[in-house]
Amino acid sequence: MISVKKRKLPRQVPLWLRRFGLVKAELKGAHFPRSAEEGLRQVAALSSANLRILRAEVRSALAGAEESEVESATYQLLARLSRADAEWVSIWKQERARYFGG
Repeated sequence: MISVKKRKLPRQVPLWLRRFGLVKAELKGAHFPRSAEEGLRQVAALSSANLRILRAEVRSALAGAEESEVESATYQLLARLSRADAEWVSIWKQERARYFGG
């Protein structure tokens, strides 16, 4: 007869496992690239489209400005967004340490 050892289940279920059903449902409708090349092409296309939209918005906000001023304002805005993103990463790391320890 084969002995079957019972494993003890942890008393507290990890956070990621508690939310597994929600994550699975969200990912079910997502489309993922079939290859790394396809993924890079999608990223490049989305990045260039977003940059065009951002430039158009800055251009409309600075009506009558020269193209060099529009470019400068666009890159200043991107720099501000980059700093804000760095702050969010810092906050995220603190939250991750709080929830998952470490």
